[in-house]
Amino acid sequence: MPRSLAYALMVLTWFCWGFSYPATAIALASFDVWTSRTLVMLAAGLAMLAIAWLQGHDLRIPRGEWRDLTIAGVCNMAIFQIGMTYGVYLLSAGRTAVIVYTMPLWAALFAAVILNERLTRARLAALVLGLIGLAVLLAQDLTHLRNAPLGALSTLIAAVSFGLGTVWMKRRRWTANLTVLGGWQLMIGVVPVAVVWAVIAPPWPGENLSTASLLAVLYLVLIATALAYFAWFRVVDHFPATVSGIGAMAVPVVGVAASALLTGETIGWRELCALALICSALAINLFRP
Repeated sequence: MPRSLAYALMVLTWFCWGFSYPATAIALASFDVWTSRTLVMLAAGLAMLAIAWLQGHDLRIPRGEWRDLTIAGVCNMAIFQIGMTYGVYLLSAGRTAVIVYTMPLWAALFAAVILNERLTRARLAALVLGLIGLAVLLAQDLTHLRNAPLGALSTLIAAVSFGLGTVWMKRRRWTANLTVLGGWQLMIGVVPVAVVWAVIAPPWPGENLSTASLLAVLYLVLIATALAYFAWFRVVDHFPATVSGIGAMAVPVVGVAASALLTGETIGWRELCALALICSALAINLFRP
């Protein structure tokens, strides 16, 4: 793949994922959390598997890899998707984008335990900076929001789960194509989400379904999930992990700006300070030798 195309795909993922946070907020104006995630995960999973099939890849997963793929799918998709969506619903899109991208810090901790990677002083310093950033972000009057503490907690659980799922994927050498793995993770993750959705049986929006919410769901399926993962896997495959990881730090910046643009969220000094602290933490963690 030409290097210019790889850079273009990296920038594409920044905007696909950054705008997914305000898109989620717009979708939740008509859909509840469980309905929106069931629709998005199921449709995106089928789309990714269809893309892989059209490219001629084998969709079968070896029997010995299903256990690890299931654990990764539950962490990366089910828990992460629900926790992140509740964060947008209860907290706000921009703040959720900032908290979610503490994920590499938690991944560093899990890597030390699961992969026996050394927990260096730089990584510990990065973790402290990230936690300070969270404290700054939440140390403000958030009573105008639905339930800021619960929203922050659900988003933090999502980030930790994503970190665990990312490390779990590194435990083995996979034989399947990356797009196939991503598609099956979505299909695995949607199962527990769909079960809860069926038990809760939330009402369909019906006449309350707005065009904006419907377009937001389509964006989440086609752009923020299927296209973004398709591009991101190729970015990770082309660039060293450090380059792609540092590049991902642009996503919360885009997320905060997009949330202010599309949903009218206010960007104050606390949001900017938290964003700077967390991005600094990630830079310390990723710029190591």
